[in-house]
Amino acid sequence: MSLTVITILCICLTSSIGILLGSMKFKGISIGVCGVLFAGLIGGYILNKEQIVLNSEVLSFLREFGLILFIYSTGMTIGPNIFTSLKKDGILMNIMSIAVVAIGFIITVLIGKLGFANVAQAVGLYAGAVNSTPSLGAGQQILTDLKIDLSLLPQTGMMYALSYPFAIISGIFVFIIIKSIFKINIADEVALYEARKAKDNPNMQGFNVIVNNPNFNGIEIGHFLKMIHYSMAVSRMKRGSDYIVPHEHTKLQVGDILLLFGPQSIFETVSILFQVDNERDLMKESEKAIQSQSILLTKPMHVGKPLKTIMGGERRHWVISRVIRNGISHSPTPDFKLAYGDKIIAVGKSTDVLPLVRYLGNSKQAITAVRFIPFFVGMIIGIFIGLIPFKIPGIDATIKLGTAGGPLLTALLLSYRGSLGRMVFFTPSIVLSAFKDLGLILFLAVVGLSSGAYFFNLICSFLGLSMIGLGILITALPMMAVGVFMRYYKKMNYLTICGTLSGCISSLPTLTFILNMSGTDAAMLGYASVYPLTLILRILTIQVIALLLF
Repeated sequence: MSLTVITILCICLTSSIGILLGSMKFKGISIGVCGVLFAGLIGGYILNKEQIVLNSEVLSFLREFGLILFIYSTGMTIGPNIFTSLKKDGILMNIMSIAVVAIGFIITVLIGKLGFANVAQAVGLYAGAVNSTPSLGAGQQILTDLKIDLSLLPQTGMMYALSYPFAIISGIFVFIIIKSIFKINIADEVALYEARKAKDNPNMQGFNVIVNNPNFNGIEIGHFLKMIHYSMAVSRMKRGSDYIVPHEHTKLQVGDILLLFGPQSIFETVSILFQVDNERDLMKESEKAIQSQSILLTKPMHVGKPLKTIMGGERRHWVISRVIRNGISHSPTPDFKLAYGDKIIAVGKSTDVLPLVRYLGNSKQAITAVRFIPFFVGMIIGIFIGLIPFKIPGIDATIKLGTAGGPLLTALLLSYRGSLGRMVFFTPSIVLSAFKDLGLILFLAVVGLSSGAYFFNLICSFLGLSMIGLGILITALPMMAVGVFMRYYKKMNYLTICGTLSGCISSLPTLTFILNMSGTDAAMLGYASVYPLTLILRILTIQVIALLLF
């Protein structure tokens, strides 16, 4: 059996055992795919004891390819919603993430400057203390570019593995301490969050109203929608005994019954203009005469087109009530630009809607197809962008985004844009999830096998214990400082604080802890809002740490 085959066999065995290890739960919490890292450490220790040396070139290839695949797939997953996190409370939460990253960065640099850790140890500690595998990859890459002593490089993986589990534990303890300091009642926090969520819910909801305002008699529906900035859509109308699919030139009459779709926030405006009829369900009443149909946009030629070009100016017998993207309903404003995979809800008779179905595509086969050429083209662009050097003021050496930052930035931009000309970069979420997990598994397996030889001797030594303590400091101090500030001065919801802080250290176990405690999605929204920015910042800051301490 060749050394290459033995190396691949060890990777497969490590991955299998690690996934099994990561699936085990303790009080509802598991370490997930990072179980592969610890399986790799054990495997590396056994291989070293048996004096078996794996093929370094194969390990190097799998580590780099795994990292690129993981990072690019992650960027493609979060890219479509990258700017959504900058709305309303998202700005404040991202400021929190910047503060947490900045404090952790300063602490790590001080640890290195004061001589408590060398550059390889500091890089590994920082990556593990914030549970950031991408930053570990970026850190190892820049250390290699700086031509660090190769005997020191495995220390990054060992420090990462040392600090990683204690980052999770210390994060949970921070949540418990903040809860104790402010005497927080979880039930009260849930109630406050749910009340605000209902008020600010961006999803479109149905409202049945009666036109009882004579000022609207004879007003065209298009003019009415323009008055309210197209924040709602009129999907059905009942006039007398007839059910009608209205178009923008349909004139309102007193006594008309309308089904409006819009966000909860505009309900008060609607109730002032018309009489709200909560007892009526016009959608159910008219379902025999009028149907609603979900149509998928699967024709690349229409990607990026605004709805007004699709709706046209003619008197149609169908109406678009809303557009669903990534599970969120959007108002069908004329300037709303469509993205590949958008679900357009059209209301009208099936025969009348058929031309729209043909126009948009609605191919379920196309929506589940994997476009390998755009996927690899995106990775190629990302790799080349990662090679572009640039300078940060105050630092003499140049810095690169590398195979972590380049593919991430490219994936974020391409997935947000959706296409370049006829090339569509849409990839089914289930495929992205599989690619992301595969890349992460390969990367962690190699890191574990490369670092396991001396890991267990280190963890039992004074040096190992001191490194664990430093890792906890990098994790807990920024979280505690920012968490207390946001609760005391900004009165932020405790669940939102915990979710945001979990996103700041990329820790799903700590997020799971608070989700199990609250039973609501407040923490998940906080996590999702800051994760993209945090990921980018961690990749950049770990490279700056390496440059400052080299």
